[in-house]
This record gives sequence, structure tokens and C-alpha cells, in this order.
Amino acid sequence: MRHNKQKNHDSKEEPKTSVTNEWGDPLTNEKEQLIRELADSDTALNICLTNDFAFKKAVRNKKALTGLLSALLCLRPEQIIDLEFPDTFLHGDYLEDREGILDIRVHLNNQRKINLEMQLLPYPYWQERSLFYLCKMFADGFVKGDTYSLLKECIHISILGFQLKQADSFYEKVRLIKDNGKVYSDKLGLRMLYLNQLEHVPENEKQTDIYHWAKLISAKDWEVLTNMAKTNEYMEAAVDELDQINRDKTLRYEYLRREMRDSDEATIREYYTELGEKRGMKKGKDLFSDFLQLTTHLLQDSRTDDLLRATNDEAFRNSLYTEYGIKTEGDI
Repeated sequence: MRHNKQKNHDSKEEPKTSVTNEWGDPLTNEKEQLIRELADSDTALNICLTNDFAFKKAVRNKKALTGLLSALLCLRPEQIIDLEFPDTFLHGDYLEDREGILDIRVHLNNQRKINLEMQLLPYPYWQERSLFYLCKMFADGFVKGDTYSLLKECIHISILGFQLKQADSFYEKVRLIKDNGKVYSDKLGLRMLYLNQLEHVPENEKQTDIYHWAKLISAKDWEVLTNMAKTNEYMEAAVDELDQINRDKTLRYEYLRREMRDSDEATIREYYTELGEKRGMKKGKDLFSDFLQLTTHLLQDSRTDDLLRATNDEAFRNSLYTEYGIKTEGDI
């Protein structure tokens, strides 16, 4: 999702083994070897849409995306005539010229620009982040000499596994509204779908397409996915993409690699939450917040080994805090 270009060239690299797979790639640790062996096996994987790799593959299918967007935007599928996928990079001169990388960017009927992101684990300042990328998308491609009438409607859609503050529904819409309740502009909007709130959805809302798609995305059982696909051709297209992952060794490997990464991240977050509680509520929150930022940076930079080392090596962890600007040397 989000990348930081800076690398730590001074950190020691783990020694590589001489084991290779059928593609000739070196396996650097036991987990890597385990993933390769499972990917190459005939064992059926329980593919889920909550896996970042699987989600992106599914919604890159235009029929599947048509069904999902029609539900999220309250449109009939036939109203979605054209979907285009521009690159997912938003270039800018912010924060050392980093590039923001979004899950899915879509141009809808050449009239709307849409960011679609899924984030299951809590992410600090998500509201601010989504506003930032919404505004970047609004101005993206606008150059000196263009008229403001060329600016298209932009919508940022967040599919979340955690609750934002003051959320009171499993699906929420945010618009620019004046004090008198009238709409100021329809050019900017945000949508949030909370997967962790599905158990609390009123019975009358369980008949909506949005709810059905939320259930599909959050489903953890392959049989549930296939049964839901039988009732909806757009969901069927999404599940077919997941089935393709299971049939391809390379795709299975990418899926499992992402599963392992998510598992490592969740475990580390849980560890530091518990550690923080033992050290006191205030210090615990600060500790968790700092390490959460570090975890995000390292995972974005594919520095998994550094992340695992940082959990047990305080001196190395502090050096990473300084490297990423999370803490200064005086704060450590």
C-alpha cells in the first residue's frame, strides 16, 4: 500500500541458505521455504478476499468491480459503462518526494475518479490519510492553464477492519455540507465500509447489496464464498479470480507471502499492545503508537527481517526510529 524509499544499508543481512525452488530463487529462511512448499503442493488453499493480494486481483476484474462499485455508489450495474485503471501512483513533492501507492484507482465513465483501499488492522490518522489522498487525486493531472470545470468528482472508499471515531453505521458517506444542511459540492466524497460491524447490522439493512458484498469480502470459508457467488454474477466473477489463484503456483506463492506478512504484523502489534499495558497505560499507548508507525514503514519497504529483529533488539529498534524520523536521538 504505502512505501518509503529510504533503505537501511547499515543493517546486517541474515545469511542466505543454498536451498532453491523450481524457479531457482534462493530461500532465505524457514518461513520462505514453508511458503514455497505449500504453494507448490496440491493442497487447496482457503482463499479469502481479506488478503490484500487476493482483493486486488479480484477487483481488477471489471465485472467484479462493476458489481462492487454499483453497491458502494448506489448505482445500477448497467450505469457503469466504462472502467479504466490508471497507475496507482500519486506523484508529489511531499515528505521527501515519496510516492503514495493506493490499492485501486478507477476512472468511472470518464466522470468520476475513485480510490479504493482496504485496511484491516488499525492505522493511525486514517481520516487524515484518506483526506490527503482524496485531495491529491482531485488535483492529479490538473496543470497550469486548465479550467476548474475540468476537475472531476473524486471519491475515496475505505474498506476497514476497524472502527473510526464517531462511526454509527456499517457503511457511511461523507460529503461537503454547509451549516444549513445543503450540499456545498459533490466534487469530493468519502465512503467507509466497516467489516467489523456486520454482526450489528439491522435486519432491514441485511437485504442490501452493500451488506452482501461486505459479507463476501469478510468471508473466511471457501464454501461460503462459492455459495454467495451462485446468487450473483458479479460476485461469481470475483470468486472466479480467487479460484485462479488456487490453480497457479506463482499466484499461490504471492497469496501465502501476503498471509505470512499480515500474520507477522498482527502478532507484533498484539505483542506490543500487551507489553505497553504492563508498563502503564500512558507509556503503553506511546510505545504502541511508535512501533505501529515503524511496523508500517518496514512492511512497506519489505524489510520483514528488520521488523522481526526490531521486536527483540532495543538498540536496533531505536536506530530505526531515528532513521524513519519517528523519534529523535534525544527522545530515545
